[in-house]
Amino acid sequence: MDEIVASDLHGRIGKISLPKGEVVTPTLLPVIDPKENIIPPQDMIDKFGFNFVITSAYLYFKRFGMPSSSDDIHKILDFKGNIMMDSGAYQVLVYGDVEIDPIQSLTIQTNLKTDVGVILDVPTPPTDTYTQAKEKVEETIRRVGISLPYVDSHPETIWTLPIQGGKNIHLLEKYIQTIKQKKYLNSFNFHALGSVAPIMSQYDFISLFSMIKTSRELLPHNIPFHLFGAGHPMIFPFVVALGCDTFDSAAYILYAKENRYMTTSGTYHLSDLAELPCSCEICSKWSPKELLELDDKSRIRNVALHNLYVSQAEIKNIKVSINDGNLWELLERRSKSHPALYRAFKFIIDEFKGDFLEYATPVTKQIGLKIYDEDSFYRPEYTRARARLYRSFKPDSSKLVIIVSSGRKNPTEFLYSRPDIKKNITNLSNKYDFAFLVPFIGLLPVELVETFPFSQYVFSAVISEEMLSNLWFEVGTFIAKMKYEENILCSVGKEEETKDMLHFIQSKFKEGKIPLKLKSISEL
Repeated sequence: MDEIVASDLHGRIGKISLPKGEVVTPTLLPVIDPKENIIPPQDMIDKFGFNFVITSAYLYFKRFGMPSSSDDIHKILDFKGNIMMDSGAYQVLVYGDVEIDPIQSLTIQTNLKTDVGVILDVPTPPTDTYTQAKEKVEETIRRVGISLPYVDSHPETIWTLPIQGGKNIHLLEKYIQTIKQKKYLNSFNFHALGSVAPIMSQYDFISLFSMIKTSRELLPHNIPFHLFGAGHPMIFPFVVALGCDTFDSAAYILYAKENRYMTTSGTYHLSDLAELPCSCEICSKWSPKELLELDDKSRIRNVALHNLYVSQAEIKNIKVSINDGNLWELLERRSKSHPALYRAFKFIIDEFKGDFLEYATPVTKQIGLKIYDEDSFYRPEYTRARARLYRSFKPDSSKLVIIVSSGRKNPTEFLYSRPDIKKNITNLSNKYDFAFLVPFIGLLPVELVETFPFSQYVFSAVISEEMLSNLWFEVGTFIAKMKYEENILCSVGKEEETKDMLHFIQSKFKEGKIPLKLKSISEL
């Protein structure tokens, strides 16, 4: 990665210098057939701004034979942008084998003057047993080793290290660790995670996200990270948030051949649509019925163009979200696209919270955060802020006053709207410590209410049982760390708006046998 312009979660807007021009990430690499395309490859640049595409070295070999050193894939495809060539591993994944060896695959790629090349690896589909997957991982490592002399002697090509192991995380870790121990990483300026297409087709997003996270944790972050076969735009925000800079997909054309129409929330069959829920140039011109009445080639071309437009629009959405610092909010919205995706998003919240998601999330942001429900509770801005609070805050008093309001206003807004309470807190600050009970944060010392991200938010005030459960965990952590001798619960809102919160906190203090008094602020 030559430059990082902005980042959020593990997503980053970056610049990669490639032979045919700079590529801005995150980006999609549309899959191009080496022989025949309904959409001309150059349209990927002219219509969509995709100046980076991918094609197959093996399919080229099957259709045209071994290229000579005078051939050029850019001229053959009539494409002026950057081209990545898949080695043939996808065909191995689908058909079980190919008729070329690793050096022949590399030779095809260099003879065709590809910009980014890929080692011929052995995929590990989810149907493999552990023993089968282990053998394939070991064979891929062997192939990387025998390919290195060729790779190092052809520096004009940017070479990609494929990452194998599949959904077996132990094997994935072992593969990367072995590659690092053998010092193979230095020969590669791209890394790419493979064997995900069948996992995607099974909607096994939990396995997919775990594979991406494991790879990103173990691989250097200065190297662009590619995902083979990303497929549907509804997962684009998630794979970017977990660290994928680039990803390829043939879904735009494969779906079109089956009359399948993409949206960011799922896929429709044209025959099931009364209207086209999009305003791209295709959807503005045609109705579903009219598209179905076209000849096959015209229909496929038009649906494929729409599928590319919706993919392009989602990438733009992701970039805007990264720039604005609200990629998490895009994940929350997109997670409702499919039950399997929502389940995987909850898995991210439960399993990935903390350092991993905080990695590239800025410490401060220029915008406020939108808090909807319990899914917002462990967004990285708050996990980091709580950790710093627990680590650094030192009590000034042995007595703590917990201020309970409705949560409709953030603490800063509340204090400005209630100067009487603000004055009481100021006057009593030498006797008590004061902390706001914020439903999705925990206990917030009044001294920190104006610091990011504690008051820079808009909250729905929808408080679920799961949010209350998370809240008590954080309240309990605060109380245990600060070791106050006296805890006082003080309601400052309307009774009907705070009674549930008061009852919940009182019951939890009682369960934990933690002393608690209930007073009004005038009684302090």
